[in-house]
Amino acid sequence: MSLSLLDPNAKGGAVAREGFAYQDAFVLQHLPGWLAQGGFSHVVSEAIGDVEVCYFCPKGGVRRCAYEAKDYALTEAEFWSEVRDFQAMHKGAPDEYVEFRLVCGDYKSTVTPMLNKLARLRGVGASYAQSSCVTAQTREEIIAWATGKGQTRELAEFIIDRVAFVTFDAGKADTCFAGEMCNAFPALDLSTRKLEALRTQYAQLVSASARGPVWRADLEKALVSALGSEAEEWLRQPTHVRVEEGNSGIADLVLDVSGFAGAERAGRTLEDWMRLQEQAENLAVFVKGSRPGRVIEIDAKLRMSMASLLGHVFGATRDFRVIMRHNGLEYRTIDHGATGIPFFAETIADGVSPADEGVACIGFPTPVGADIGRSDDGQLAVLPRLTLETQHAISDMATLNQAVNEVKSSLVRFRAERGLRKMHLVVKAPSFFACALGHRLNGVGEVQLYDWVDGRYVATARLR
Repeated sequence: MSLSLLDPNAKGGAVAREGFAYQDAFVLQHLPGWLAQGGFSHVVSEAIGDVEVCYFCPKGGVRRCAYEAKDYALTEAEFWSEVRDFQAMHKGAPDEYVEFRLVCGDYKSTVTPMLNKLARLRGVGASYAQSSCVTAQTREEIIAWATGKGQTRELAEFIIDRVAFVTFDAGKADTCFAGEMCNAFPALDLSTRKLEALRTQYAQLVSASARGPVWRADLEKALVSALGSEAEEWLRQPTHVRVEEGNSGIADLVLDVSGFAGAERAGRTLEDWMRLQEQAENLAVFVKGSRPGRVIEIDAKLRMSMASLLGHVFGATRDFRVIMRHNGLEYRTIDHGATGIPFFAETIADGVSPADEGVACIGFPTPVGADIGRSDDGQLAVLPRLTLETQHAISDMATLNQAVNEVKSSLVRFRAERGLRKMHLVVKAPSFFACALGHRLNGVGEVQLYDWVDGRYVATARLR
């Protein structure tokens, strides 16, 4: 199978577009569900696959879920041929074509035993660990069934790991659209008239999907248009960003922080952190370019540097608003009120010699300055030092704003008075504070962050 868009098999559907009502109906019905997925970028028809749903990848490019849509029950030979085509797509571009769906009006009885076995594995079987002997035995039974049909073990494993089988009735697509919207976005109260207007706009976009992608931004724009005066509710809907170690599903927005979360982060170089920061920046650019809403929701229970980095990437100067969740509480940067009650006690110490670099130590409820000598090279201890400490705790957003405002003001003043080019920032505080500070951390020049690892402060990310 050729992966060229100029291959006759790839071009044929686009040329004969009028014959593809079935797959258009499938796309139209499923657009709400895809739009509800944070990583969804665009959908295109008649590329290599009949339909390709594309998801943003912070490491670069997109990851695709390829669909083949047939409005009839395939013969057994056709069934296996379609699956082998999926396998060829994955082998040709393994980092791009990662998931596959075969969509049919029905399936022949000759293949339904395998579909039933897969349904068990992916249904109740999901309660077992991948390493479970139950999971392993079930996989082997599915593989044995496929090889008994003359297929290879490799193909059977590929099906188990990457292929889903969907039954779809195009006749119900129009009536199902409203239900799909309600399921995907239960917080939106869409009238019948607005739902019909939205379905009409989406249908027009889908009908042109063989000539070019249907972008998330276009779908969002159509939704805002259909909502009219009620669009503000949609704009307040948060985009969820997760920070996790290891590979994740393609549908969500996830920053892979493998090697940056545990003690091993002490071995990460500045170049390593720059690559991670670039991925985070890519994520922010995608969010800003693909939807009108600028509300980001994150679990802010992170390491100091990671919290500061994410807050900075989704910064206030970039028009982002951040919802930070931490130990069951929620802090929203859209709320700007401050207590007006001083939070920190400030002290300043001169360095051993004149320098264009300084260090800022922020600590609460435990002090931080005494530990500053325990850094990678010990040089932080000889720099001009701003120390902000307190015994107070942060119980609400107004107190958090007060604390961040004071730190920001002190950093700007310290930098200006000393003519500093670079600020070393050491924070020992709740991580949601570090995230909120990063969100407001502009106008203070270059900032080098640090984490406490194995009894010393280790340089991590650098914010510019």
